Order: sequence, then structure tokens, then C-alpha cells
Amino acid sequence: MRGSRPLALLLLALAVVFALLTIFYFTVKTNFLASGRPAMHWKHAVVFLVLTLLAVIAANFARPKPVRA
Repeated sequence: MRGSRPLALLLLALAVVFALLTIFYFTVKTNFLASGRPAMHWKHAVVFLVLTLLAVIAANFARPKPVRA
């Protein structure tokens, strides 16, 4: 099966978004995507970190592989 360059690029772009959200949740007291008063949301940050890693791994599997002769 051949890889898909657009899918790999889409997954990498998604990984960048997840990485930005990870940094956001690790550094800012907020109530964005959470209820209650503004606070540090470590669980959200860890979830987005895992999603970042999964998106990068998926992009690696989705990329086209070089053909060896």
C-alpha cells in the first residue's frame, strides 16, 4: 500500500495544533474547554500531549515510503 502525502501533512498540521494546545494548558490558568473557575488543567495538557504523539506516529505511517530497487 502506498502512502498519502496529503494525509501525512494533515496529520502533522494536527500534531502542531495539539502541541500548541498542550503548551497552552501547561502554562495558562484558564477555563477554556473546562467548567468552573480558571485553573491549571494538567489532565487536558497530558491528553493533548498524547494526541500530539499519536498524530506524529500516524503521520509517519501515512507518509509515502521511498521505493527501493
